[in-house]
Amino acid sequence: MPRKSRLAARFQSLDAYAKTLDDFSIKTLSGGVITVVAAVAVVLLVGLEFRAFRRIDILPELVVDKERTEKMHINMDITLPRAPCVLLGLDVVDSSKEVQINLFQHVTKTRLSAEGKEIGVDGSAAEKAKIEPPKVGKDGKPYCGSCYGGIAPEGGCCNTCDDVHKAYTRRGWAFTDPDSIEQCVREGYVAHIKEQAGEGCRMRGFIEINRISGSFHILAGESISHGGERMHTYYDYMPSYDFSHSVNRLSFGKEFSSQSNPLDGAAKSAVSPRAQFQYFTTIVGSEIRFLDGSVLHSNQYSATELVKDNGDKSTSPAVLSAGYTPGLFFMFDISPMRVVYTEHKQSLGTFLTSACAIISGIFTVASLVDAFVFRAERALQRKREVGKLA
Repeated sequence: MPRKSRLAARFQSLDAYAKTLDDFSIKTLSGGVITVVAAVAVVLLVGLEFRAFRRIDILPELVVDKERTEKMHINMDITLPRAPCVLLGLDVVDSSKEVQINLFQHVTKTRLSAEGKEIGVDGSAAEKAKIEPPKVGKDGKPYCGSCYGGIAPEGGCCNTCDDVHKAYTRRGWAFTDPDSIEQCVREGYVAHIKEQAGEGCRMRGFIEINRISGSFHILAGESISHGGERMHTYYDYMPSYDFSHSVNRLSFGKEFSSQSNPLDGAAKSAVSPRAQFQYFTTIVGSEIRFLDGSVLHSNQYSATELVKDNGDKSTSPAVLSAGYTPGLFFMFDISPMRVVYTEHKQSLGTFLTSACAIISGIFTVASLVDAFVFRAERALQRKREVGKLA
């Protein structure tokens, strides 16, 4: 016998799947039905396993936050339908006592009509800057405006209404009567403020803060320093307002898909101009690790709210009480924990192993069922043949 034939014979002797001749095999109706059912079950289960193979799962893990990020962005989109843009200030105070006033470098204020339609971007500073001071004064010398008792800038002159305003602020004085100041009359300071009466404002953008506990707040009026503390004051020449609002979007840091921000869509209506709205948030650092190896650092937060109203509908916002300021306040605290989300996808080997297990398992069970049914049918047939079965 050739060597090749002997080698083939040896492998043939190892065949664990001995075949029967077609002449000795029997095909039955029950066997066909079981085969079809088994095939359908295989297709369905392997299809479900393939869906699981294609699906990307996200596995959360809670760890101690060891990140030392120094800065964080607060993304906002807030509508105040009954507060003119010209009145609103955006301030930040953190636990290190750092105070940032009027953070509008990356925040846009859009004026809204009484019906809620956008009129245009509020250009208060730009509109004032269009009116240049005179080059020559009444005495024929280069113009040098008075600071009206305020602390003058380095040049010693207050040539614009804004210069006088800042001089008053440095002195700690309230800016109560701009109509008596020549620069403000020339620039139409009061008229510019009053023209926004009855309007609303939409604030969109982001502010950058230290990643420590603190608060940011939206207040109306002028921010001045009094007794070493910051306070907001409202003057008679300012239009009326209240802090009814809707939070269209509020998030901390970069956003990711499927992120849920609990304050998105929150809306409150003020009963009086003295209403104060407070939101207390706890920020939890989040880290998303993607399959491609990239990592996204973000934040999630929980929120509770508190509404105070120290007045009624007839109370003027100019009436102040100790320790109480109408406004919109967002307090934030930083959690010491961090949630790590890791994208996970089933491997190809796991999918193939599961698919093989499904196929072999179903057809093994099907063969056992088929053998049982076949024997039962044979037994019944024999009983019929000997007349023992009616």
